[in-house]
Amino acid sequence: MPTWGKSMFRTIGAMDALLSILGLCLMVDPIIHGLFSLSADSQYFRIAFVTMTVFNGVFLVFYSLAAVQLLRLKKSGVTVHVIASVLLVSYDLTIGVFWAVRGPVGMSVAAATGIGNMGIAPFQCFNFAPYVYPIVSTVVILVTVRKVAGAFQVSRGHLS
Repeated sequence: MPTWGKSMFRTIGAMDALLSILGLCLMVDPIIHGLFSLSADSQYFRIAFVTMTVFNGVFLVFYSLAAVQLLRLKKSGVTVHVIASVLLVSYDLTIGVFWAVRGPVGMSVAAATGIGNMGIAPFQCFNFAPYVYPIVSTVVILVTVRKVAGAFQVSRGHLS
């Protein structure tokens, strides 16, 4: 694989690792204080908060796994990163649907979104366009794989 291809995979892997660590740090405080000290008027706030926190933890695990695999130039890192990015965008759109529904569940999800989604906040770092990192990094990975497809041999799951 060309040096530029390796550096693209490792750069995205390093970004995934950095954003995952930052997301974990941001997620700890709401876990400690959010569930027990917040009294929200929303009926299903605690359920929504716990559910969002669990989903955020799953996303952080996926991106951490992708980071390790991409840094090691493993083919599975590409797959895990793409799946995590698609699921993250889908999750965000689902949260938006709950906001639009209103009612007790929608209001509870809206109330919990601010603190329940702190783990994925670093992956949504651009407020004007929250899907920038997942989409751009996925496109970069897929284009890099496509461009270097003829230049590398796939052996034992490694991109080399």
